[in-house]
Amino acid sequence: MEKARYDKMLSHEEIRAMITAFGCGIGKEDFDISKLRYGKIILMTDADVDGSHIRTLLLTFFFRHMPELIKRGNICIAQPPLFKIKKGRFEQYIKNEREFVKVMVHRACEGMIVSHGENASRIDGDDLMRFMGTLNEYLGFAEKVDKRIRNEKLTEMLARTELTHRTDFVSTEGGGIPEKLVAIHAYLVEKAEEFQIQVSDPVEDEEHHTWSIKFIDVQGAPRSVNWTLASSPEFRQMMAKYSLIKEYLEPPFIVEYVNKAAIKAGKEKIAEQAAEVAEGAEVAEGPEEEPAVKTPVRASALREPVEKQTARELFSYIVEQGKKEYQVQRYKGLGEMAAEQLWETTMDPERRTLLVVRLEDYAETDAIFTTLMGEDVEQRRKFIEDNALDVKNLDI
Repeated sequence: MEKARYDKMLSHEEIRAMITAFGCGIGKEDFDISKLRYGKIILMTDADVDGSHIRTLLLTFFFRHMPELIKRGNICIAQPPLFKIKKGRFEQYIKNEREFVKVMVHRACEGMIVSHGENASRIDGDDLMRFMGTLNEYLGFAEKVDKRIRNEKLTEMLARTELTHRTDFVSTEGGGIPEKLVAIHAYLVEKAEEFQIQVSDPVEDEEHHTWSIKFIDVQGAPRSVNWTLASSPEFRQMMAKYSLIKEYLEPPFIVEYVNKAAIKAGKEKIAEQAAEVAEGAEVAEGPEEEPAVKTPVRASALREPVEKQTARELFSYIVEQGKKEYQVQRYKGLGEMAAEQLWETTMDPERRTLLVVRLEDYAETDAIFTTLMGEDVEQRRKFIEDNALDVKNLDI
């Protein structure tokens, strides 16, 4: 859409049909907004990454050839769901993967307590749900980093080592290897047989004065732990999320379930006793000047505790617990929905959600479209690298 000539673009039957349906023509000479046949032009694509790609191409078309439609608020984006969960008569549509995980975690965490580390520190309620949300983001970025390392255990070890600054790779005052890299190299040497890798001695880049650790993985491919890796957007995001939850990442993880009815009864009992204390009633033996409130009965366990050894195992287990007793359907495309479902979730004016496409800064938008959809590969690469850390949702 960005580079296509008019004659090539108009050779597509779908583009011609779309222009004909709008009725307002195309191009500076033929475009007439007064002839537009519709108040809303709604882009309705699948809720996956392919649908996002098609939507981007359509937006490029409108921005380049019918920008007036965007300026007037005629272009809207539909919000079809990606999932449906069902239990008995209950049904819920969920718009994307992130919301699906959030819903599953919320359902699973009710009545759940997670203990972690040798001291068995406990986390539950809203704190547990916040932890699981950040853990999900951390694991997502760790997977992206692992595409460069191809060793999940090493990737997790790198997070614990906290390689966050260039100085972590720069020679010491005596010209020696940085302390953190010494530890990583020792770890790889110790695990070489288990990981089936060949570890080389640390190497210094004389031009940039930074050290790197190189090894050959089980497939014979060369891998490196260096500043290039540590300064990559995905690594920096991984470390940012890790810093928020590192105190909770010490195994083992023990998952326990408590009797929510008992908790509710206990809270009610506390409230009753507190009211009696406020009225000056004696609720327990003790000094008259300090009336005591009795401790409620401890909530009883509903199931046997479950132990997990890694944060990834813990996360997967909790999501699976959220899915229990629910039928989960993932829509690969809008064609999988029955007509009634499509109307109910995406098209019904009374219930649908539409995003109106706005054009707030034409010059900046023009520059971004030219960069991302144009022919200058180097400019596009630089833009992606500079803005990667600002991405909130990325499906690759």
